[in-house]
Amino acid sequence: MKKILYYAIALLLGIMACAESEIETWKAKPRVWFTKANDTIIFSFYSQPAEITEYTVEIPISMAGPLSDKDRVVKVEDLGNADPESKYEFIAMIPAGEKTGVLQVTVQKTGNLSVKEDTLGFKICVSDDFEEGLEEYLNNTLVISSKLARPSWWNESSLGYYSNKKMEIIYAVPGVFELLNSDGYLWWDAEIQVAIYKLNKYCRENNIKYNPSDENVITFAYNSK
Repeated sequence: MKKILYYAIALLLGIMACAESEIETWKAKPRVWFTKANDTIIFSFYSQPAEITEYTVEIPISMAGPLSDKDRVVKVEDLGNADPESKYEFIAMIPAGEKTGVLQVTVQKTGNLSVKEDTLGFKICVSDDFEEGLEEYLNNTLVISSKLARPSWWNESSLGYYSNKKMEIIYAVPGVFELLNSDGYLWWDAEIQVAIYKLNKYCRENNIKYNPSDENVITFAYNSK
């Protein structure tokens, strides 16, 4: 009988401890971090129509903790950039009822970006609404330009070595840049393989080479030039 009583008391204490821990968890300030660790995002106005002079890049943010019925601003520190001629502004927010949000960086198409790319740095900080998440997820880098630039998603195993000429071809084939520039795919997915097939077909049909004297057209394949 005593053993049963001891077990009952132990079980009750365990339940109380779990309940107290759960209450403390939900009272704790939520934490936020960039969805990808130490990520570098590359944006070029080259990918946009010529008349576009302003563009907003969205960088995903994740949150752990209770939801809110109001929008909450995430405090982000501007780590600066290399060129004072670059113009940009930003705001980060977790919308009401959501566990994810974005850092929106609105970039102006200034003249310096057609000469040389610029690098913007951002860091998530503690605020009245949020604590910081994991340290390796607190920083993010955005590289901006108006020129052709190697995107962060470039994969040499599938596309070969990067070149500006290859990037021009990706922009030229309808729908391919939008697909490759999106998230959530694997390089062996069927739609990605179809896109690579379209790139190679475009090169063959239009006889696209680096130099007219080259024997072969440009190809998108493992370690190809």
